[in-house]
Amino acid sequence: MSVLQESRGAARQPAGAPSAVHRVYMTVADAIISGSLAASSLITEGEIAEALSISRTPVREAFLALEAHGLLTLFPKKGAVVTALGDTETAELLQVRVMLETAAVTLLGERPDDIPGVDAELQDLIRIQSDAALAGDLLTFARADHRFHARIVDETHNRVIDGIYTRLGPRLERLVHRAALRDPRNLDRLVTEHRALAQHLCDGDTLAYEVALRQHVEDAHHARLAH
Repeated sequence: MSVLQESRGAARQPAGAPSAVHRVYMTVADAIISGSLAASSLITEGEIAEALSISRTPVREAFLALEAHGLLTLFPKKGAVVTALGDTETAELLQVRVMLETAAVTLLGERPDDIPGVDAELQDLIRIQSDAALAGDLLTFARADHRFHARIVDETHNRVIDGIYTRLGPRLERLVHRAALRDPRNLDRLVTEHRALAQHLCDGDTLAYEVALRQHVEDAHHARLAH
């Protein structure tokens, strides 16, 4: 399948997954996130196995993981269809992200000694995003964007929330990639707004962070979020 290319990006390997499963997962996920595999496309275990020169068993396992992360819908004996992201699902995904991230910032504000370490990691991710924007590497940009927000959500120190956010990750990356592709001006603006969010975090201003986060999300994705 010509639209599938081996991923050179950072690993997102599911825990305990064999390398062949991870290879399939990453290749198909990246094709979906980047739009190389368009919404509603039908793919089969056989064609993916042939394209990657591997057996169908790891493809089957990877398809299950991709379905769990909301990128594929499986149809037994027929194949898998790439999911679509409609306006309602987009708004719901972003609303969950804002809720979890705002809660995390509030909790982190109660541990001010932890803020400098978190900020240092956020600044590294901002630099990755800025470099990716200059290079026009939208997939790396989208990954770094999600990692920026996920790093903040990590501060809930809640394993249930971590699990939820991990499952949402590929769909959120897909949203960011789509926003960047739709309007290249979003690249610089998202980086600038991440710097502002990091500053609000350092200042311990939870309210300013929440207001800026909502505006950040709505401007980038044109999704109105319920307050």
